[in-house]
Parts: sequence; C-alpha cells; structure tokens
Amino acid sequence: MKTIPTTPPHTPPHTPTTTPTSTATINGIVVSVQQGDTILSAAARAGIDIPTLCHSTRLEAEGGCRMCLVEIGGQRPQAACHTPIAPGMVIQTATPHLTQVRRDLLNLTISALPAGSCKPDPSGSRFEQLLAEYDVSTSDFGHHGTLHAVDDSHPYMRFDRDKCITCRLCLNACEQIQGQFVYGIEGRGGKAHLIFGPTDRFADSDCVSCGACVDQCPTGAITDRDRITPRDIDHATDSVCGYCGVGCRTHIDAADGVVLSIKGVEHATVNHGHLCVKGRYAHAYHHSRDRLTTPLIRNRSGTLQPATWDDAIAYTARRLIEIRDRHGGDALGTMTSSRSTNEAAYLLQKLFRSIIGTNNTDCCARVCHSSTAVALGMVTGTGAATASYPDLEEASLIVVAGANATEAHPVVGARIKQAALRGAALIVVDPRRVELAQYATVHLQLWPGTNVALFNALAKVLIEENLYDKPYVANRCEGFDELRAFLGAQSLDELSRITHVPVQTIRAAAAILASRGPGLFVSGLGLSEQSQGVAGVMAYCNLGLLTGALGKIGSGMLPLRGQNNVQGNADMGSQPYALTGYMKLGDPAVQSRLETIWGKAPPLEAGKTIPEMYDAAVAGTLKALWIQGEDVVQSDPNTDHVTKALSRLDLLIVQELFMTDTAKMAHVVFPAASVLEQEGTFTNGERRIQHVRRAVNAPTHARPDWEVIRDVAIAMKGPNTGWEYHHPSQVMDELARVVPHLFGGVSYDRLGADGVQWPCPTRDHPGTRTLHTDTFVRGKAALMSVDFSPPQDNTDATYPFILITGRVLDHYNVGTMTRRTPSSRIVDKDYLELHPQDAARLGIADGAGVRVKSRWGHTVAPAKLSRRMMPGTTFLSFHFPETQTNCVVGPYVDPTSKCPDYKVIAVDLASA
Repeated sequence: MKTIPTTPPHTPPHTPTTTPTSTATINGIVVSVQQGDTILSAAARAGIDIPTLCHSTRLEAEGGCRMCLVEIGGQRPQAACHTPIAPGMVIQTATPHLTQVRRDLLNLTISALPAGSCKPDPSGSRFEQLLAEYDVSTSDFGHHGTLHAVDDSHPYMRFDRDKCITCRLCLNACEQIQGQFVYGIEGRGGKAHLIFGPTDRFADSDCVSCGACVDQCPTGAITDRDRITPRDIDHATDSVCGYCGVGCRTHIDAADGVVLSIKGVEHATVNHGHLCVKGRYAHAYHHSRDRLTTPLIRNRSGTLQPATWDDAIAYTARRLIEIRDRHGGDALGTMTSSRSTNEAAYLLQKLFRSIIGTNNTDCCARVCHSSTAVALGMVTGTGAATASYPDLEEASLIVVAGANATEAHPVVGARIKQAALRGAALIVVDPRRVELAQYATVHLQLWPGTNVALFNALAKVLIEENLYDKPYVANRCEGFDELRAFLGAQSLDELSRITHVPVQTIRAAAAILASRGPGLFVSGLGLSEQSQGVAGVMAYCNLGLLTGALGKIGSGMLPLRGQNNVQGNADMGSQPYALTGYMKLGDPAVQSRLETIWGKAPPLEAGKTIPEMYDAAVAGTLKALWIQGEDVVQSDPNTDHVTKALSRLDLLIVQELFMTDTAKMAHVVFPAASVLEQEGTFTNGERRIQHVRRAVNAPTHARPDWEVIRDVAIAMKGPNTGWEYHHPSQVMDELARVVPHLFGGVSYDRLGADGVQWPCPTRDHPGTRTLHTDTFVRGKAALMSVDFSPPQDNTDATYPFILITGRVLDHYNVGTMTRRTPSSRIVDKDYLELHPQDAARLGIADGAGVRVKSRWGHTVAPAKLSRRMMPGTTFLSFHFPETQTNCVVGPYVDPTSKCPDYKVIAVDLASA
C-alpha cells in the first residue's frame, strides 16, 4: 500500500491576475508585471522563449535543471521559473554567458547517459531540440551511463531508462496531477535514477496509466506505446470521452481510419488535459474484428441473417406499425442509450411518443442514478447536480458518499485527492476502504445498506449541538421543525449500532461538517442503487441544507453520473413519467407546443419503467422493445427474469457495436457507430453539453444511431413529416424550441471548447455553473424526515455475507469496449474481494475459485483477499460476461425510483 505524505505538497501554480501593476524589461521588450508572475510566465506571455527541462505550467516550479537561468541587472543568474518578476527589473535571457552555462548544463546532463541515447534533433523531444539548439552532440565529460533494455512490460506505456535525466517532471506530474506517488529518485549525483515500485518492471508499479507523466517527460524516456509523430496523422479532432459521466475533453489523432492516440485537451474546464486509462488508451475496440458491420434480421428458421439497410429499415417500420395497430401503443417500449448521443436519445423517445403513441421510454439511468434524480427533484425541484467540477478546487470540505471516484470517475477522483493534499477536509462514506479513504480526514465505514441511518445520525448531532446554519435553514428551507422532532426521537447509540460506526466518529464527522463547510457533497451509485436509494439521497441532502451548502460556489450536491451521457439521456426525455427537459406529461402548454413541433402530442398517461417493461413482457402485454446500446442481459439485475422477458417479445430491436448477449436475442440488429465515429452531443454530470466530433469513419455499413431512428420514422410516417434531419445540429435546434427554459440558448455554434451548462434559456445566456443561487425551483428546499428501513435482502444463516457489486478502474460497465483493448492485460477477469479473516474461516486461498450463491442465482469468481473489505462483506465487479455477476442480484428495487439494489445482496460463499 502506498504511503501518503503527512504534509501536503505545493499548491497548484498560481494564475496571475489580469490587472498589470507596472512593467519590467526582458531583452529590451517592455512587459506588464502581473500579480503572481514569475519571470518565466511573464516572458512566455510576451512571446519570449526561455529554455526549461524540468518546468511545466501545470506543475509547481521545480527549479532543478537551471536551464532557465537569466541575468537581472548586475545580480548573479537566477532561475526564471520560480523568481518573481518585479517592477523595474531589467532582464536578459540569452547573453553569451547564459548560452555557455546552458551548453555546460546539457553536457553534464548527457554525461550521465549512455553515448548516443539522446541525439540532437530539431524535431525530436524537448531535450533533443535543446541539444540541437546548443550544438551538444556528445558530452565533453564522457558518458558514464550503462545501456539498459527498454521496459515494455506495461500494455500502454514504455520506459527507456537510457533517456531518463531524472528531471522529476514525471514524479511531480504523478503527485500533483494524479496524486499517485508512483515515482521516486534513488541514488545521488550521476548515479541518481528513477524508481517506480518493488521491481524493475514498470508493469509491477502502482501506475494507474493516466499518462500524465508521458505528457511531461522532456526526453522520451516515458512514452505511450502508441507513440506517433505528426507525419503519421491524417486527421485530428477534439471531442469528448465516451466512457464515464465526467465528460473529459479529448484530442484524437487518427490515420487510415484508425485512432492512433488520444490525449486530454490541455485547457478544458472539465479535465485540464488529464485523462484516465480508459479515456486515453482504451480505444482499440473501435477497429475490433468483433464489430457489427451490417444489419441483421432473424429469418423464419430463427437465424440472424445479413440484410441491406433498406430492407432492415422497412422490416422494422412494418413490424412496429403492425404491433401498434394490433395491440396498441403501450404494447411497445424503448430503452435509449446513455452511450449514444443526446440527439439519438431525443429522436427515439420522440418516435415512440409521437408515432407509436406511448410513454414506455426509459434508459439506464433507471438502474443507476434514478434515485438521485428523484430525490434531488423532491428536495430542490431539479433532479440534477447543483454544483460543478471547478468547485472541487474551491471547496474547503468535500464529502464523498458511495462513490469510489478514483476507479469509477478517475479524473474527478484525482482532483479530490489533490484537494485533500492541499488541505481541504475530506469525509469518505463507504463500506470499503477505497483509495480516497487513505486521504480522508474521517472515514465513515458503515455497514452496507445503512446510509439513511448514518446521515440521520449526523443530522441529529448537527441540530442538537446547534452546529447547523440557522440563517440559511430559516430563509431557504422548510420542514426543519418536523426534522428536528423526528431526529429527536432517534437514539444516537442505536443509529451507531445499525451503521457499525462509533458514536465518537459520528460526532467528529459532524463537527467537521459544521466547522469546515459549507461542503461539496459528492455521491455515487453506493447511495442510489439501494432499496432505500431515494431516502438515502434525501437524507444526504439534509446534511447539505443544514450546513448551507446548496446554491454557492465551492459547495453543493455533485452526484457522479455513471455513463458518458446518462445525464443527457434523462434530459432528453428517456423516462416514462416526464417529457424532454423534465416537462410534465399533463401540462397543457407543453402538450400544445409538442403537438406543434412534433405533429402529435404525447400521451398523458405515464409509461413503464425498465423493471415494469420486463414484467409486462413476461406477462405477455409488452410485445416489442427497441434497445439502444445497452447489453441488459449482462447489466441488469435478476438475469433469468431479463432473459425470460426478452425471449417472450414478438419484436426485439437492438442497436449495438458488438454481438452482445442481448443482441443475440434480437429479431433486428442495427450496427452502430461508436463515439469515435459520429457527431453529436453528450451532457456530463455537471449539466455540461459538449460537442462530440467524428475522428474516424464507422466500419463498413455501421451508422450513427440518430440516422437509423430518423429513417425508421420516415418509413413509418412517410416523407415531409418533420423527420428530415440532415445533421444532428438540426436536432439540437429543435430541442431548443421544445425546452426553451433549459436549452433555448443551446446550439452547436455556441458549444465551443467547453460546451454550455444548462439551464441556458437564451442565446446571450452564459449557461449556469451553480443551481439555486437565489431560490430553489420549488421555492424553498425541503428537509426530509426519512426513517431507516433494513435492506430487503437480509442476511441469515443460509446467506450470511453481503455482496456489493461495482466497477474497477481499468474496465467500464459490462466491458463491451474495454475487454477488446489492452486493458484486459491489466485486469483479465472479475475478482471477488473478501476479507482475509473470512477467507481463512472458509478455507479459501487468494486466487482460488469461490462459488457465490444468492437467493436468485449463483456464479464463480477467483478470490482476491483484501483488507479494504469489512469482515462479512464482499465485492464483485461485473465487467466480464463469463462471470454473470448480475445473475446473483435479486429483484429488489427502490419503491419510488424503481432503481435496483446492486449494493446489498445476501450471499453464501464456498470454495468452487
């Protein structure tokens, strides 16, 4: 386990203010002096280049290479990177003396390397360019390094020790950007060398493959395995990552229809140039031989056969019309995809509502963050994040509940680590000792399924010890008297017993909430995916409201959304009880507007959620289902029930990249374009709508989802019926008319580099970083009195363990994409984590097969002994289809949101 420093490292580089206070002179050029400027930053702003080898604008000044020495008046040379510039300074950066000093420094540097390892090259690495500029090809002091083989043990990165000059940029990037502390320097002087773990193999280190060190390395010692040169590229574009809901901006280089490399966009607000292993490296899936490339239709003998697009579109349209006309619109349903674009989700729910005539439209938000959206809507009036990612840098307190951010949302997780290292208080609420718990001021390691009890305990202490924000509660909240009376009747000792969190730890956490707040309340699926999901999120919101956190910069509620466009998918209307933009089904003004724009108003009656559609299919009342980009056989709970439901459909339509277990059951399969192969928009977890751009063409006959939906709609309705979209921007323009109060000011030409955060009602509106600054949508926020109920799937003598399911860093959901990349060399199977005490009692060795049995099914997975787990609890990921993790997950759901409980499953364990 890594050792976390007891004192925080340097804070991020200070950004100079924009108001000049005076001037200085650099090489005879008058430059403005701004507060916080160094000589190096002032020179760069004036277009004056000062050479460096250990400096990065993203990191604190190292001052080690001395290449940036400059002369100031009659003083001795000083390092420009950390010397503040002052009014009246007269600075020279390129005198003959400085040139000779730099040449000598380069001579000394390469003397520690093997001869020929780095050569002068004007188009090479930064170091090789400096060798060429200062005419240094071999060291005057000889070469003392010994040759080493290139370490290519890591699937994504290489290390060439013969090029390493121990500049510390990789070390600083790892610590100050990722917070991982992988690197160290061993030895002194010419014998100093880089180390990165217990062995000499890079693959054995704690590296998480974010690539930040690669971006900073000035010599090419650490490189991507997919390293390219500009002459290799025939197409480059900026786009958005297609993995988690953080929505990192990406720069994609491609050639001959293949993505060559992906980097972070340096100045992007979302990710500041940083990416995780998936976003940066896991892109090979797009040219996998497994890709679906042509439409498929199941013939009368039950075999899926290739078809033309014209035949597939015509067949699909005819069958949809037949089933609608025979059984009614409510006999059909759809699940839109959170991996696809806003435009695709909008059009598919529009097709079902305006052409088929049903509100049976839902999405994977139902099985992840629906509890969060419902709870936030009840508390504030809006079911979305109130805060934004920049608040991570401004927060004095961060609470992370039910979110393993460093694995499921790695770029946000890294920013949380950096905030803690800078001195922000961090409270982690999680049954597992996840990585963030190592950085936490307090880790509240509660028993799975007891979120409500823990949050009630914290709220009780805040109120009874007068630690809450009285003016904020009085002016902006309702329900306080009821909450105080409700909590007053609760026993803190009993809540402690239920949660397994000691009373003194609860009191300590409440004191931090009060003294270091208002806080930024981050949450994940550990809150939402429980049978008390809505109640848990409402009780969590109580803590934010009691401490005055909502509606302010640097604080608020920040749920981390799972898939890349799950926020946008819900925004587009992929939920059965609300329309696009969360508009009410029965609102006469909305019905009238949609009738004008769509040609037909949607039904007034709410449709079915995903679990309800499965039940209806089993019962025989749901006849057709269109599933867009979701492998529900693998991802949804109670696998036997899901497969039974799909098998009873008269028509199953699937849009997919690969032949998934769900696609294998389809009557029609449409081959889809991936995020790398289409244009559109995604909306990330902070309500930011961003432009997705095509980097390569889709393989053979695969097509973007939105085009297929458009063509099916035209085949059903006929031409000139309002479905003739030629570009996804036209869909966005229609969306602005449909929901003017949220998207009225959104269009492709406004998205720019950083997108727009909704609500953005007009063209001149800048977008909204923080919700509820003046008032809540519902008027006053509601403090909710919610009582704890035990999980529905209780342990007993037959099923004595609690199983938690979730993600690991290197894979994504059911692994459809990442399993087809080198990430499978890092993690090649799902593992069952369990505490060593439990393993010893059961006679289970590390790596041995374990049979996991629940009331609903069983599976087998290899054991991974881990003290991250509490005794009596286990964890299993769900990325590999052969594991079939969700066959052990039962039918229990939150009664309000219908979100399944993936986090509290009673199981028995035994050697396989």
